[in-house]
Amino acid sequence: MSLDRLEIEGTFNFRDLGGPATEAGDRRVRSGKVFRADGLAQLSDRARADIDGLGIGTVIDLRDIGERAKLPDALDGLDVRHIELPVFDDHFFPSRPMSREEMKAAAEATGMDLSDRSLSRIYELMITHFGHRLAAAVDLIAEHCTDGVVFHCSAGKDRTGVIGAFLLDLLGVGRQEIVDEYAITSTHLSGGFLEAITRNFSDAGISGNLAQTATAAPPELMHEILDRIEAEHGAASAKDDREPGESRPTCSPTGWIRRRPNACVNASLNPPRTEGEPGREVH
Repeated sequence: MSLDRLEIEGTFNFRDLGGPATEAGDRRVRSGKVFRADGLAQLSDRARADIDGLGIGTVIDLRDIGERAKLPDALDGLDVRHIELPVFDDHFFPSRPMSREEMKAAAEATGMDLSDRSLSRIYELMITHFGHRLAAAVDLIAEHCTDGVVFHCSAGKDRTGVIGAFLLDLLGVGRQEIVDEYAITSTHLSGGFLEAITRNFSDAGISGNLAQTATAAPPELMHEILDRIEAEHGAASAKDDREPGESRPTCSPTGWIRRRPNACVNASLNPPRTEGEPGREVH
């Protein structure tokens, strides 16, 4: 598995998720079908041509409305399906910054304290409160990967990193390869990215500590997330002894996903669709 980023102008963390072998060693995740990225707001004409050359037909934007409004994806001229699926359901980055009083009121109403934006707390909230949206993102990726799909957030690290890890775990890729693929982000997000993201956060009135955590992808954090999912909900379906196509009866972020061979990957997944699930296509 290559951990190198693709040279797409205006991005820092654009990568092909394909390449790694399954833990059993009999199949590989197909390259050239599923890509992960950071923000796509600074794409140049050349970058858009390169994305078109990759055969990407769908862009899934995992960011909240406040992020999208400030830095919309620069997809003009690309013949792609653009789907907005904010993992945090517009709670973390609403249309305008929230005051401390508003955050306190929201915490009392929802049980989510958004004032603590440490990495560990962000991941805790993502799993505990927004697991169904992570699962919906995996669903969309599986549905659209035949024609090529890229999913992204702002840094391509936390929301994108967790979803990428779930995809690889479901497909039977080994734990160390999954963690390495997640952790390499911190290398790609040094230098220019940190400068840009700090400026953007400052302009948006977002607390500075988030800019400092924007590049960190600690391996131990991903180990903790995967250990928790496995302990609470069992191993991912591609690694257990279920037959292909047999669904898992759990409510975990990966719980209602099932797999069967398709054109997306050699050890593939094809989750069922459900009524009323998140994801809005932008025309």
